[in-house]
Amino acid sequence: MAPLAKLQLVGPATVFAGVLASEGAVYALDRWPTSMTLWYLNLRLFDVFQQSHYILSSYVRLEYFQLFCIALPLLALAMWGIVCKRPLALGLASSLSLTYVCLLVCARYVTDAPTAQASLAPSIPVRPDFYLGLVLVGSSCLSCAVSHVGYIRAVMARGDDE
Repeated sequence: MAPLAKLQLVGPATVFAGVLASEGAVYALDRWPTSMTLWYLNLRLFDVFQQSHYILSSYVRLEYFQLFCIALPLLALAMWGIVCKRPLALGLASSLSLTYVCLLVCARYVTDAPTAQASLAPSIPVRPDFYLGLVLVGSSCLSCAVSHVGYIRAVMARGDDE
């Protein structure tokens, strides 16, 4: 495999960690519903996962669907690609993690009501879920870009050999 192949694992691993933390916060909130910290985490930091949960649950009614049916298979596919030296599986996992992150970000901003703004200066979002979204998008873009660069190098090398 290419020397940068392990960077392709960054996207699926970050998605898995984010979904796992979000589902963990929901589970903990179910156990301790009076915790202000857990409410803050659930409503502010992990809002990006909550909004996608609302959209996905209108189609699929499974507990922890995002964790067990999206994030875990993405991580498993990426790990299988690393262990078995399957660049296609690793590239597919990194591309699908970017697709899922795009769904998360779109779900977050589609369900968010527009806010009124009094000034002409652009507003800078200061909500923690914005920064979580940036981390998810950045890591998935890095993973996907490394995957595509690896395939372009492989095709170019194959073209030189002919």
